[in-house]
Amino acid sequence: MSKTLTIQLSDELEEKLLIQSKKLNLSLEELILQSLAKSTKLIDSYEDDPILPLLGTLRFENSDIGENHDHYLTESLQQDLKIEK
Repeated sequence: MSKTLTIQLSDELEEKLLIQSKKLNLSLEELILQSLAKSTKLIDSYEDDPILPLLGTLRFENSDIGENHDHYLTESLQQDLKIEK
């Protein structure tokens, strides 16, 4: 059973979606339906993620962890080795 849904798209969004649908050789409707199906799969996968409840709850003194990842790992390893001696 299928339902009919009417949505209003801005001209800009419609243009972007039409370009994408042409690239993928899909109708606008098919592109939107596939996008909605993919988004529900993502939501389902998020519900199974045990880390999800922690998002936004952790605080770090350093805000550049991604950029200096190797430096911080090396620093931590060096501190661990000093403690073991």
